[in-house]
Amino acid sequence: MNSQLEALPRRTVLKGAVVLGGVTFLSACGSSPPSSSAGAITLTDQRDMKLSLAGPAQRIITIPFPAAAIMIAVDGGVDHVVGMHEFSWTAARDGILGTFFPGINDVKHDLASDAFAPNVESILALEPDLVVQWASSGDEIIKPLDGVGLNVMGVEYGTIDDVATWLTMFSTALGKPERGAEMAARLKTDLGDEKARGLKRSGPKPSVLYFNRFSEGLKVAGAETLNDDYITLVGATNAADEVTGLVDVDLEQVLSWDPDIILLGNFDGAMPDDVYSDKRWKDVAAVASRRVYKVPLGGYRWDPPSHESPLMWRWLSQIAYPDGTDGGLKEKVLDDYTFFYGQQPTETQLSEILWTEVNGASADYKPFDQA
Repeated sequence: MNSQLEALPRRTVLKGAVVLGGVTFLSACGSSPPSSSAGAITLTDQRDMKLSLAGPAQRIITIPFPAAAIMIAVDGGVDHVVGMHEFSWTAARDGILGTFFPGINDVKHDLASDAFAPNVESILALEPDLVVQWASSGDEIIKPLDGVGLNVMGVEYGTIDDVATWLTMFSTALGKPERGAEMAARLKTDLGDEKARGLKRSGPKPSVLYFNRFSEGLKVAGAETLNDDYITLVGATNAADEVTGLVDVDLEQVLSWDPDIILLGNFDGAMPDDVYSDKRWKDVAAVASRRVYKVPLGGYRWDPPSHESPLMWRWLSQIAYPDGTDGGLKEKVLDDYTFFYGQQPTETQLSEILWTEVNGASADYKPFDQA
């Protein structure tokens, strides 16, 4: 898989946008505003290429992992998504989207390699009127799609501003620009609220170490990653801030950082019990105090940026500061999912999203299992 994309690096040039710590969003996608005339739709993607659609997209293929869930949230269903990446499909299948929209199980998902190289023949067979593909991972994965005359929306990723831009582009392509604007405004409000809460924090700041990989080699998120941004957003510190990007480390390095909290991401199957049961980890502060947590899995993985990122911020805020002042996560999940998907998870499904059983042996997780 493309480690650069999984690392969620913030690009050094953000096209005038402010990253997670700020509250300013891009106001348009690319260099030109979207437009429509007599049903036709014109928009500019993140590689500054203009796309023209005869009308709202009816058959969409998404190759970037988060794009499928974001497209479904914008559209309010899966009817127009005819293909997605295998990794997107497994996240949907294993998360709540497969329950909300059972049609996901029938969506084609063998259309690209782990490195996002497209199977052009299989994609053409689905007769898409729009294909979403990475524009920041080399010409070899996007040019073959351009070369056969497909409408290809090139996208970049790594910041909340990118998510806002995707909302604009996706909603425009679907003929629902107002929906995208509403979702982006909601995201901006949530970001401002969370920033205000984080700035009010006083006293010692807990150190947090996020593992993108754990089971087969340790890989952590250092500085200049989205993970680093949301750790600092909630008023904590990144234990790995002396390194940059997504970095392979060993246990000795983790012991030297001695994080107060460990987060296990959803890009492998590691669970808190895997850490607690390994005697080599017993001297790490987070293990000794039972503060190891599996990151929730909702409509999409909460680790990387998406429309569900505000839920990650609220969850992490409660993990970092379990004093009861930042509660209400379940109520926000119910409200957000009603807005995104038109459905609410049951209590059982909420527990599955929040991994309450898996995280049940970790400190201060009981409030997450309460209404």
